[in-house]
Amino acid sequence: MPGDMLSIPEAAAILGVSRIAVFKRVKSGSIPAFRVGRSWAIARADLRAASPRPGPAAAARKPKDTLTPPVTQPAPTPPEHPEELDSMGWD
Repeated sequence: MPGDMLSIPEAAAILGVSRIAVFKRVKSGSIPAFRVGRSWAIARADLRAASPRPGPAAAARKPKDTLTPPVTQPAPTPPEHPEELDSMGWD
């Protein structure tokens, strides 16, 4: 691409995200782009304006290491006397 224009893989490398992430942002309109044949062209100035900035949602996220593990129930203990199995309907 010429100096002012970037392809989706070039834009992904600059933003530090995947090609798919850039393509989704192009399709949603958050990154302005236009088609050149079968490829997309993104203006370098538009990419600077669309670069990700941490917002309040990023600060509010809970770190993964502080998540509590799921509570598990202990397995039921079998009866001590085999005759109790018959009374429960087990064979």
